[in-house]
Amino acid sequence: MARNPNHDLLTVADADNAARQGFVLALKKQQQSFRPQIRELYEREIKTRENETVREISDGLYQNEKYQAICCIRRIAQQMMWQSIRSPIERNAETLSDKYQYYASRKDKTGTLTLNPDVEIPGSLCAVDVHLQPGGYFRNETDRDVLAGALYEAGGALYSQGQNIGTRESKAEIIMRCIEERYPGFTPEMILDIGCSAGASSVPYAEAYPHAEIHAIDVSAGMLRYAHARAEAMGAAVHFHQMNAVDMAFPDGSFDLVVSHNAMHEMADQTRQQMFAESRRLLRPGGICIHQDIPLRFAGMDTFLQAEYAYDQWFNAEPHWLEYARFDCEEMMMQAGFEREHIDIDNLKQSDGSFSWYAVTGYKPA
Repeated sequence: MARNPNHDLLTVADADNAARQGFVLALKKQQQSFRPQIRELYEREIKTRENETVREISDGLYQNEKYQAICCIRRIAQQMMWQSIRSPIERNAETLSDKYQYYASRKDKTGTLTLNPDVEIPGSLCAVDVHLQPGGYFRNETDRDVLAGALYEAGGALYSQGQNIGTRESKAEIIMRCIEERYPGFTPEMILDIGCSAGASSVPYAEAYPHAEIHAIDVSAGMLRYAHARAEAMGAAVHFHQMNAVDMAFPDGSFDLVVSHNAMHEMADQTRQQMFAESRRLLRPGGICIHQDIPLRFAGMDTFLQAEYAYDQWFNAEPHWLEYARFDCEEMMMQAGFEREHIDIDNLKQSDGSFSWYAVTGYKPA
């Protein structure tokens, strides 16, 4: 499956906004050259002594006018990305709501949607518009609102292109390829996708394992409505639930395969630890969990890059960015109940070699 497949809920940008998106895409690709230039700037104009700490490097960078200008360009590019996406989607809001209502009320639905207004929503994610997404993840103005999901999918597609991430393989397909290579013959019957957002990584499992039962959870009602309608429009049988990853209402040993995609960096350390523990609890004997995310790890990274990568926490509304970059994945998995010999930590490459993802795997022996 392509990373960004066509389906009935996609909003097509008009000519003006398509041009804006093209400009933003070119600008974001140009930003790929910034980091080596910033290092040269730091070495030439900012560095005062050897062995500066991350805090000292950060203070020096943010006091430099040239670095301030680079940060402004980054911030403006992210805002322009959302502006170019937001306009056509918001104009299409009523049509999207009608489509959600149509797919959610069909008698021949293949999947389900269960919302829980009492679910605990992380305050850190409510306090900001994560990634600067307009209205944030929890935009929810009516009981038919799907804009959080529509914006998330469109924004993710444009952002990934700006990062030169290939579009021929979805994140779910990367994990399935990893499973096929490492665990030949493993065919899950019950699959759980944690932090499913707009459902783009849930659907490929339903298509690859048509005899399996697919469940997906998230805390955002707007995301889940969109994900449900999107899956139904694509003919994929997925059961969506509004749940928090720290306390999932499934019995012990419910799933053969538990996955998450780009969810770990959105979680505080305590939440991530509880998600790992829940993953272990929910696995059947012989089951596998794989949690995949961006390859941001401070272990082994020099202090300059650590200071420079902190930009996203301060100016791209990523409240747990630094926690994610620093956490000890192996130790956290062992605290969740996995044995060291049953934990693998990998970089999973896109099939076209365009990008590598960080992934941690836990296996529960039969």
